Amino acid sequence: MTRFTGLAAALMLAALGGCGSFGVIPEPFSIYDIGPQGNAPVAVAVPLADIEVVSPSWLSSSAMQYRLVPEHALERRAYTNSRWAGMPSEMVRIVVGRVIQAKPASNGSGCRLRVNVDEFIQRFDSVSTSAAVIELRASLLAPRTDALLAQEAFEVEVPAPSADAAGGVVAMRAGVNQLATATARWLGALGEGPAGDDSIRARCSR
Repeated sequence: MTRFTGLAAALMLAALGGCGSFGVIPEPFSIYDIGPQGNAPVAVAVPLADIEVVSPSWLSSSAMQYRLVPEHALERRAYTNSRWAGMPSEMVRIVVGRVIQAKPASNGSGCRLRVNVDEFIQRFDSVSTSAAVIELRASLLAPRTDALLAQEAFEVEVPAPSADAAGGVVAMRAGVNQLATATARWLGALGEGPAGDDSIRARCSR
């Protein structure tokens, strides 16, 4: 009887605990992405076999990170109830891949475009103003040898329409699309260089 009474009391306490939280609406949890915003594709004459986007370990998660410059300039923080749909590198890869219109060489060869995401964060300069800060490095690697043929750094700061996670997403989306177009135009300029056996187009076709 004693054991039965103790079990019944435990079940009653558990039930009361459940009733105590019944009807409490949890805080909303939001998942965002940075899908393409109708960017016009940029035709690139440089033959490409692959596009890869990589990021450091601290950006290899779906956390939406921000920095409070006035108080904690060196500290990276993350929103509690907001997340990206995937890692920044995955989302950047989709946008870059849609904007850059390139094909492998006729023999199936082609260079590899590697994009390093060095920074991907929302920066707060005050309690009411913030901006998306994105830094990329684009490297064009030769077929098979992976020799570096060209490299360029890109950076953008886009003011957010509101000082919160949703505003940061709008700014991040715009920034990624801007950098994808800038990278495509950079590649396009490489393909328009002087013709010859040592040209970018020729080396990517070997």
